[in-house]
Parts: sequence; C-alpha cells; structure tokens
Amino acid sequence: MSAQRTLVVSAFEPEIAPLRPLVRASRRVTLAAAGIGAVDAAVGAARAIEACQPTRVIFVGTAGVYPGDAGAGLRIGSAAVAGTIACVSTAALRGEAYLPAPTALRTRTGRRLSLALCAIEGAARAPRSVACPLAITRAVALGRRIAAETGAELENLEAFAVARAAAAAGLEFAAVLGVANRVGPAGHAEWRRHHRAASRAACLLVARFLGLAGSA
Repeated sequence: MSAQRTLVVSAFEPEIAPLRPLVRASRRVTLAAAGIGAVDAAVGAARAIEACQPTRVIFVGTAGVYPGDAGAGLRIGSAAVAGTIACVSTAALRGEAYLPAPTALRTRTGRRLSLALCAIEGAARAPRSVACPLAITRAVALGRRIAAETGAELENLEAFAVARAAAAAGLEFAAVLGVANRVGPAGHAEWRRHHRAASRAACLLVARFLGLAGSA
C-alpha cells in the first residue's frame, strides 16, 4: 500500500493540521483542505485530485453521533472508519420535497481500504454508517429520524461529496472521522470543545495506516 499516491482531504485546515508535520518527508502523500459544506468540498476535492493525480483518496474529518442506539460504542474522541455514506435531504425525509430518481443518494467506501483502516490500532473495528445532510442537525427528534430512516450512526457534512469526487475520478476512497459531539442542541458547543482532539484521533489513525514517521 505504501507505493500508492494518497490524497488526504479534509473540510478545513484544523481537521488535517495534525498530519502536516508527518508528511513533509513523504512524496506519496498530499494534503488538501477542500472546503466546508458539500458543494465546496466536492469542488475542492475535484481540484485537488486533478492537481496531484493520486491513486486513492482518504477523507478525514469530524462527526457527531446520532442520539439513541444508533451510535452505541462510539465515544467522543474516538476515530471511526466510514462504510456506507448517505446523502440526506431533511425536507425529503419529512415528505415536504423530493429528489429526482437519478440523484445519487448513497455510496460505499472502498471495502479493502476501509477494512485495512479498521485494522489499525485506535479504530472502531467495523466500518460505520454516515449521513451527510446539507446542514448540521440541531433537533434531537430530527437526529433520531435521520438515523432511523438511513441507518446512519454518524453525521458529517462533506464525506459524501468527497466520495463522489473520488468516484468520478475512478479512485478508491475511504473516510476516517473523529467523533467530536452528540447530535442535538448542545452539539456545536460540544464540537468546539472536542473537534481538535477528534481531528487528531482521525489523523493519527491515517498516519499509522500510511506508516508516517512519528505517528506512533
């Protein structure tokens, strides 16, 4: 795996910053902060893919755990590897809107790459399901509904968009998310307290996978 050219993408710089000191000596790992939100993340990831011509893409970011039993076993500060990633319209969930049939709403990460990441020390032992709504969920009831109707355990805004950019380029894709908060009204304050530690957990898992010096 070390012979591959890996592009590691985050939404914004603080979520990828822990990797920067570790990749300076590597010619096979490129880092890019693509942008916050689905649209900017997709555009930024596509530009980064075009610029560095990787053989695979790994997204790192933070995530919230959905309420109830959905995120059982996912503690704040831990790192999880994504499996199924769903694009979610909360208006469609409520029956107030719909998405036309050709719209891609679900994708899977690369099985081989994701299982290899799950085998790294510090990772949840199986890939987790992720929902990507357009906006951060604040209401507990809505969080429960998203989890129930999609099977998602975690919420992140950009993973689906970056996955689609990687798929358009024909590249293997995986996502590693640091758990920063519980989805709900206190989620943002909780994220502010924990997002750097959560980002570090996700980045260190990726660093170990890539065999970067100083990642132990």
